[in-house]
Amino acid sequence: MTAESTCLPPPKRPRLPMDASTTALLVVDVQPQYWSDCPAVRKDFPHFPAKLAQTIATCRERGTKLIFVRADYRYSHSPWLAQFARLHEGRSADTMTEVHCDPNDEDFAWEDFATPRGGDIVLPKTSWSSSSNPKLMDWLRGSGIDTVLVCGLITSVCVQHSAFSIFEAGFRTLLVTDACGDRGKARHEAALALYGDYMYELVTANDLADPELGLVQSGPIWLGLEPKAATGEGGDAATAATSSSSGSASASTRPSHRGASPVPSLASLREIEGWRRMD
Repeated sequence: MTAESTCLPPPKRPRLPMDASTTALLVVDVQPQYWSDCPAVRKDFPHFPAKLAQTIATCRERGTKLIFVRADYRYSHSPWLAQFARLHEGRSADTMTEVHCDPNDEDFAWEDFATPRGGDIVLPKTSWSSSSNPKLMDWLRGSGIDTVLVCGLITSVCVQHSAFSIFEAGFRTLLVTDACGDRGKARHEAALALYGDYMYELVTANDLADPELGLVQSGPIWLGLEPKAATGEGGDAATAATSSSSGSASASTRPSHRGASPVPSLASLREIEGWRRMD
């Protein structure tokens, strides 16, 4: 093996489908401070609003859960903020220090292409990572989520930190590349080059809409009329009931929409040698 061959990038793994019912979309910091009032981002990402709107629409259509994350940076509960303000003093007018998340404020607003609806989650965060609010991980685990799509602003800062924490917590993590934006294309592309397909997968808004390799809408889960399994020796009724009701979640594949390939669960993904697509 030559020195040159050792520097070749690894072969790209085939993309695997996502079960929409166990997937969440994390929309990070899409708010006026980082878009409408931030010309440095708008300049290089003119298609960001349309691509994010497409991503949100696909997720809503397929039944994916949506989480809208907002920055809530205050000296009172963000200890890093003093150092950040010192480093950026006088450098850039669109680099904010304190950013409040209070829906009662007169200037509180959402971007019209990324506004929560009834049933969506709104999560304030005190630092760059969305997991700085511990309720995020509690909600993901409590809702049976095993896959998280991450998008929003700013790619190399809060989107990146949020993706790190999601990955470290054991969730399958995918970054929707064209539904993200940064203060310049170079920063955006550098972030994706460093960590794309290293700790999170890279997908686009169009990828998610693919009926077989994108977000796959699951069929209904039936709770049949079969009698409960008999309690085994050393077991109890609660254990038997839990085992019976959770059968579809523990199976290696979940129901999929008509004509689509079965969607592998996160547990079964780990068992697929070479991340091959399941047929």
